[in-house]
Amino acid sequence: MAQQRQLLEVWGDTVDSRHLVASIGLGIGIAVPAFFLAEWGFNALTDGDRLSHSYSLLVGLAACVVAAVVAARLFPPKRVVQIGANTPGSRDVAMDAIEAEIGPLGGPDELPRAALAEVKELGLYDDLAAQHQKNQRTAGEGEAI
Repeated sequence: MAQQRQLLEVWGDTVDSRHLVASIGLGIGIAVPAFFLAEWGFNALTDGDRLSHSYSLLVGLAACVVAAVVAARLFPPKRVVQIGANTPGSRDVAMDAIEAEIGPLGGPDELPRAALAEVKELGLYDDLAAQHQKNQRTAGEGEAI
């Protein structure tokens, strides 16, 4: 029987609890010895200069970064990212929500030339045109009643 992973949400990200504990252990296992070794080494080189403790802290912080990189390589993300464009109607829903908040978007051809080029580059021109036509039809039906 396959063991089910225990996923947790930490700071807005989804993590496996075992990998989280292993990453914390990895951080402690790399950073703490690096700090103490650097403190011993700097104290030996500088005869106990007060600045050697600051340099030891920098070495400890650098070791934390190294531990984070190692943990990121060992334990890949557990989340599945789905782009909203692949969900049918997601752009329509988003544009309806925007229009509910700020009002009708208008036609894409009404945009300045630079903005229009960017809209076309992002592949939003057809969506904006369809939204504008939908608004035109809705306005026309409202007047006919």
